[in-house]
Amino acid sequence: MKKFDVITFGSASEDIFITSKDFFQRNLCFPVGEKIEIDKILIKTGGGGTNTAATFSLQGFKTAYCGCIGKDYAGFLVLMDLKRFGIATDFVETLKNKTTNHSVILSEKEKGRVILVYRDASRYLPQNFDLEKLKSKWYYLAPLSGQFTKNTLKIIKFAKKNKIRVAINPSKEQIVILKNKIEKWIGLVDVLIVNENEAKLLFGKYKNERSLFKNLKEKIGGYLIVTKGKKGSIVFDGKNIFQAGIVKTKVEDRTGAGDAYGAGFVAGLIKTNDPIFAIQLATANSAACLKQWGAKEGLLKKNQIFSKAKIYNLKL
Repeated sequence: MKKFDVITFGSASEDIFITSKDFFQRNLCFPVGEKIEIDKILIKTGGGGTNTAATFSLQGFKTAYCGCIGKDYAGFLVLMDLKRFGIATDFVETLKNKTTNHSVILSEKEKGRVILVYRDASRYLPQNFDLEKLKSKWYYLAPLSGQFTKNTLKIIKFAKKNKIRVAINPSKEQIVILKNKIEKWIGLVDVLIVNENEAKLLFGKYKNERSLFKNLKEKIGGYLIVTKGKKGSIVFDGKNIFQAGIVKTKVEDRTGAGDAYGAGFVAGLIKTNDPIFAIQLATANSAACLKQWGAKEGLLKKNQIFSKAKIYNLKL
């Protein structure tokens, strides 16, 4: 049985990007029956599971993706992209009666985007899903839904028992389940990644990150990361608080930037076990993702030189 450096869990999708100046001039209000001119349409693959796998593979790690796709053209595109990035498909299942996840992204660069999401195949576990076969040094749980959500705690506990390190970036669906069972899992994960809204959903309202970290310092098992968009990110390891800015760059598309940060941090941690390097790689990888359309196209490659964000070590 092959052993991987990282196995990622999460969605796989076909992402359809549509850009038009009319979208935001109209405040995304479209009269029924009217034709709206668009400026550009692009089709890429996405989904947190495959996006994060792309970062790990590009950084030189033996990587596999675990999840489901539909038996359709979009599923074929996902498989071809996994092959293009050198990601193993040992744990990918094609479901005959399901449709591959889809996202339609209405975008206008700096002004923002609206994502229309259709979830189907990625909500299901592969029929032969068996954690005993998922041999790896790390599990990365990108946002999960459906049957995968219900198995989140099972995956985390199995990993801990078998000395597999775990990173998790929970979906809102997972947070609903996890927030009332924090004591059972937060000490078992090595990296927990949430944005500001997700942090408040998971932990409840808090005055600031420092007060949140004080409440959690005896509970977390590794790193707690709160990403703050244009304001950068803040990372807590139980003792130290690292506050990082962003790497300024021209923005083409924001899709996948969060996945690029999370996977970049874990990749940096695997390489050096140095949180400062991990934050710098994460921030640079996220910025690189912003430069091109799609969640995988601009990601950093192994040993690629990158600009470093400023990081401040704050007192708890």
